[in-house]
Formats: sequence, C-alpha cells, structure tokens
Amino acid sequence: MSADATHLDVSGIEEICTKSCRTSLSDLRTKIQNDCDPKHDVFDHNLALYPATYIVDRYIYVYDISCYKHRDTGNACDYVLSEWRNDTDSTPRECDDCILGPMQLEVNSPIGHTEARAGEFKAAISSCSVKGYTYTSPPPYVQSQTSTSPESPTVVPQDWSARRMSSECATTYRVQEGDTCDSIAVAQEVPSRDLVEANHKLDGWCGGLEAGMDLCLPAKCKVHPLKPEDSCESLLEAYGAGQKSLAEWNPRLYIQCDNLKAITGYICVG
Repeated sequence: MSADATHLDVSGIEEICTKSCRTSLSDLRTKIQNDCDPKHDVFDHNLALYPATYIVDRYIYVYDISCYKHRDTGNACDYVLSEWRNDTDSTPRECDDCILGPMQLEVNSPIGHTEARAGEFKAAISSCSVKGYTYTSPPPYVQSQTSTSPESPTVVPQDWSARRMSSECATTYRVQEGDTCDSIAVAQEVPSRDLVEANHKLDGWCGGLEAGMDLCLPAKCKVHPLKPEDSCESLLEAYGAGQKSLAEWNPRLYIQCDNLKAITGYICVG
C-alpha cells in the first residue's frame, strides 16, 4: 500500500494485480451463483437485502479499479497516481487515462455508480474532448424485485429490516411516555433491531423516539433479552431452535452465528 494508504504500491500491484487473482475472483462469483438460491440466500446490509455475490462483487469492483493500467503506456495507474503526489510538475492531468479510465469503470458499475459521479465523468469527457470513453447508466445493484437474469445482481423483495416505515405497515404502536425501544420490544414481542429498522425516524441507537409518535411494528415472535454471557449454543439449547431458524428470525445474525456479541437488545428465539 502507498504511503497515503489509498493506492497500491509496487509490491502490492505485483502481488495482487495478476491474471490468476482476477480469474479466481470470477470463478468464486460463478460458484456462488451456482450454489446459492438467489431468492433466499441473501443478507441484510445497510437496510437492504443483497445477493450472496455482494462481497465478491465488491472485491471485483475494487480490483478492477486498483489494477487499472493506462491504455497507452500499460503502466499501473495506482502507481502512477502515487508518483504524481510527489511530483512538482504542475502539468494538468485531468484528462489523463489514469483519471478517466478508473472513473469510467466506477460510473458504469452498479456498485460504484452515483448520479453525481456520472455527471462529473460526462463533464470531464466533454471538456477533455477525448474519445474511447463510454457511459451507460447501470441497473441499480439493490432492487425491490428479483431479476430472472443470473448476470444481473439484484435482491429479493425487501422485508421489515429493509423496508422501514411504509404503507404496508399492518400493525402500529403509539409511543407512551417513558417508552424505550427495549421496553416496546418486550411489550409488543418484537426484536429490538427490527423495530428500529422498520421506522425511518429512529436512528441505529433508537434516537428520535418520542411520546405520541406511531411506530411500525415488525412481525411478533418470542423474544429474548441478550446478556453478555449468552452464546448461540446456550440459546439453541434453551429454546430448542435450530441455528438456521435463529438466523432467519434475526436478519442481523450471521448464519454461522458468530456475531451474536455485536447484537444488543432483544432477539427472536421462536
């Protein structure tokens, strides 16, 4: 990694930017697609449901940008950019391929695309009067409907943890004086995290809860107050639940059940 920790240095480029590394990432993505059910094998991240390929897709995206080579010289742009930082030459470089090339990958990627960045790219191409760069607005990476195309990364219809407050809210609760998210979770038999994520007015720590406001309630379940000594094994033994069921009831809980300590409040156990 370079001194500024934003670009690969020479050794990093030599170790990572290899054909075999890129091929292994592509092979892994293909294996995940073949082995996973696109409708059910998804995970909750930042209030949306992502396909099983999400992590490897991000690796591929970062690899392609970090390992981009200048189309004329063949030099690794991460190294070139690092060299520029130490160069006293004031020659404008906004139209160099090491700027425009990675930007083109970014705006054409469903993962990297933003409308603001796309606008910057189109403005740069116009002002530089260069050819050979294209922009096609990519489909959104996170969608509300499942795609039938295996090459189009999409998600299943959003559930409570992703939908937040909506017109589909079947049950509501009016907040009383003295209520907290945990007290509501116990009284209404709903998991704390799902309660927070079903209501856009609440932040991740239940900030914004006020008496008189109406909350959307997720589906009811048997809830358990998490304690420091709790483990997946103790919960499974106490409630007779299967590990897969525990993960299905609690979208924030990994299927391996190895992030239980990072979850607080009340969780579903039946």
